[in-house]
Amino acid sequence: MRPKRRRPLSRRKRARRRFRGSNHRRRGPETSWLDRVLGEALHSQTPAGRPWKLLPLVLTLAFAARAAVALSGDFVVHPDEIMQYLEPAHRLVFGNGVIYWEYFYGARSWLIPGVVAGILGLFDAVGLGDPFWYVGGVELAFCALSLLIPAGMYFFARRHFGELSGRVALLAGAFWYELVGFAHKPMTEFVATALLMLLLMLCVRPAPDRLCVVLPAALLAVLTAAVRVQYAPLALLVLGLLFLRTGKKVQLVVAAAAVLVAVGALDALTWNGGLFHSYLTNIRVNLALGDLRAGESPFHQFAWWLLIASVGIAALSILAALRNLRRYALLLVLIALTLLIHSTQSHKEYRFIFVVIPLYLLIGSDVAAQLSSRVGQRVRALAAALFAAVSLTGILNALPYQDRVYRAQSRETGMVSFLRGQDPIFAAYRYLSSAPGVAGVWQVDRHYFNLPGYYHLHRAIPFYDASTGRLIFAGRERTEVEAISASVSHIVSADPATTIPGYSVEREFGGIRILRRDANEPAVRSWQEYTPTMTGGVFTDLTRQIYPEAPPPPPDAGIRFVDQATGTDGQ
Repeated sequence: MRPKRRRPLSRRKRARRRFRGSNHRRRGPETSWLDRVLGEALHSQTPAGRPWKLLPLVLTLAFAARAAVALSGDFVVHPDEIMQYLEPAHRLVFGNGVIYWEYFYGARSWLIPGVVAGILGLFDAVGLGDPFWYVGGVELAFCALSLLIPAGMYFFARRHFGELSGRVALLAGAFWYELVGFAHKPMTEFVATALLMLLLMLCVRPAPDRLCVVLPAALLAVLTAAVRVQYAPLALLVLGLLFLRTGKKVQLVVAAAAVLVAVGALDALTWNGGLFHSYLTNIRVNLALGDLRAGESPFHQFAWWLLIASVGIAALSILAALRNLRRYALLLVLIALTLLIHSTQSHKEYRFIFVVIPLYLLIGSDVAAQLSSRVGQRVRALAAALFAAVSLTGILNALPYQDRVYRAQSRETGMVSFLRGQDPIFAAYRYLSSAPGVAGVWQVDRHYFNLPGYYHLHRAIPFYDASTGRLIFAGRERTEVEAISASVSHIVSADPATTIPGYSVEREFGGIRILRRDANEPAVRSWQEYTPTMTGGVFTDLTRQIYPEAPPPPPDAGIRFVDQATGTDGQ
């Protein structure tokens, strides 16, 4: 049978086809160039099959590992953990807590303390408003939040590299010792990293044109920047890639702008100032402070810390990535941007670059997944066992030179011990929070920023540190011993030579001695408000230079006795 002949096209149809062809050729190079750039950066793909069936089990085990570290005891990454997040939240909910210069002058956002305060309020509402319950509750809540890191790593690697790389990344993110050990800490770096991993996951979706992708991405990008300002360039870069790929550019920009305005308005409302009051104040103070800290640490300090903490895994992953820049371009740019931003500042702490950890683990996971196809099962098992051994050694604080990483260059840095050798001061204050007869506490050898604070003490009682303790000697008509006896019922010290007449050792916690007053008389002097205000020094000087209208620091740390309200001298 002869094929049917096609009718010739009309002149109008031929002209229309010629126009379409020329228009396609005119626009084609531009579109294909953009597609090529985004393809090289993201090379997202649609994975075959459903997500790994063991994903819920791995995340459950990851949470269990994090909870085990969190509930085994306490350590401090940096005093900011208590000073800037836990103590303000406790003061907001329960009314007592130490006020530091950032919260006296409005130089900190309430985002993280607000979340902690919400958890504390919930525990208090159900009758569990004491440290025995809420300390662990807050830690477990942040452990749950930290699961966004391994989950985000899995879904990102699954679409960016492939299913096998995603599974390796999931296991690495779930059980790497630093991601486990710091998971329960309410620090901005850790929270922002979790949000950024979720943003990365959304960024590599094959067709990001649905509002259920665009709106959460805008929210996550702005929140990442709001929680940790130094991570704003990372969030902006990832959001920019999504902006180039999505067909809902207007919706993305409007959503991001709306969230940004909401963050600024919340900041203005909480501090009774202008938009982004705390951010602007903190940035200006730290910029002025930078000159005073010049030369504190070398430019390459972060690279050295990464090498130690990762036992060389970070360096090997990055070197391997340099051999295939097209495949790892996005992750390498994010790592380089993070290191560049933080290396240019004089004051350096390892926690500042926490986001680099899951980024280099993503690279290492993909490299390991590619190599696994070339080696036998025994080699793969040996590599997994070696990774587990390194992670276990790290969580026990037994890696070579590991202690040098967390001490940083600051004397304020706390005693970081995930499972062993933890600071016994927390056990001492947990005891004081529930011990009978505690009417006033004096820590004779530490300052507030190195103490568990009212967050762990949780009593509306006088609480003195090494500097405010001088106030209890202010009596003109009493001897020094009488002034102490009238001011505190318990004295805490790590010095075994500390002895005060009328006080005997009640308990000891790993070298921390708690002395109790032998008699119950006289009554301990009460404060008007249990909110000592710790300002002064270089931060206050810089803040008042920037904002001359800022209030002066209160005398005597703002401590006022109840009998002072009557006009008597209280002595």
